[in-house]
Amino acid sequence: MAAAPNPRSAVEALEAQARAQEAEGDWVGLLETLSTLATRLQELNDDSRARRALDQAYRIAETVTDQHVMAPALHQLGFLYFLQGGWDRALGLFHRALALHKEAGDRLGTAETLGAIAEALQGKGALRKALEAYEESLALKRALGDDRGLTLTWNNIGTIRARMGDLSGAMEAFERSLQIQESLGEMPGRAVTLANIGGIHLRRRSWQEALHSLEQALVLYEKAGDSIGMATTLNNLGLVQRRLGDLDGAYQRYARTRELVEASGDLLRATIPVHNMALIHEDKGEYREALRLMEEVVAIDKRIGHPDLRQDLETFKRIRAKLDLERDRRPSG
Repeated sequence: MAAAPNPRSAVEALEAQARAQEAEGDWVGLLETLSTLATRLQELNDDSRARRALDQAYRIAETVTDQHVMAPALHQLGFLYFLQGGWDRALGLFHRALALHKEAGDRLGTAETLGAIAEALQGKGALRKALEAYEESLALKRALGDDRGLTLTWNNIGTIRARMGDLSGAMEAFERSLQIQESLGEMPGRAVTLANIGGIHLRRRSWQEALHSLEQALVLYEKAGDSIGMATTLNNLGLVQRRLGDLDGAYQRYARTRELVEASGDLLRATIPVHNMALIHEDKGEYREALRLMEEVVAIDKRIGHPDLRQDLETFKRIRAKLDLERDRRPSG
């Protein structure tokens, strides 16, 4: 059996290829190589070298004018900056790609690039502008008969409307997406949309409706083997069942969420179900067990620098105060 390729060797080969292309003046090829190199370095968590490769690619992109190769290359480069949170530079690249797509009369490329622009604007928090870009993309996809693209864009519009507090508009967008997905028989997409619909019901405190949508989403995530989707949906089901007074059912949901998240090695998300399990014990007056679980949460928070550390410490202190009060009330032997 052949040995698996060494990621570091692949990076060294790409660096050698980039040097050769630079010496030959092959700027288009160099741009593609640097983009691939940045992707590989990001996969190795070598962010500083990935950023250097991106910056070199960006400088080259400023000079190359061949629109046939530049539009997809600019889009790819913009996406890499997007992944690193470089919203403004990503937007600049996406807008250049958009101009090339429009000049070439490429409506599909225009629609896809508008979606990328909307994602970057959403990352910056410019929700109104992001919504406008998504709606422009939606119109093009509708004209092209791109039903799969429409489902994704409707979902994105729903997400933005929900963030803007327009729950009715969000629900309408999600339901439009679901209608198309059902006609296509698209299982993974339906799971996401049903989970989003469940999230709107959660915000409206429509617990039974949320339960129904989330249960449907969970079945589809399980069929697809999507452990991340399962974990998120199970956690939300726990929130619903807690609100409905089914504390044991909620606890089971959170415990299963914990198993899935810990199996993925995602410490940032692992604290969420453990925190929620502690709240169930608190609801039941089982303060000692609640405190033990919160000790786990706070320990992870401190180890990884979790942004919820302060909030989790407040929960820890509240539960400890209840435990101390319970001890004080016990008759002395």
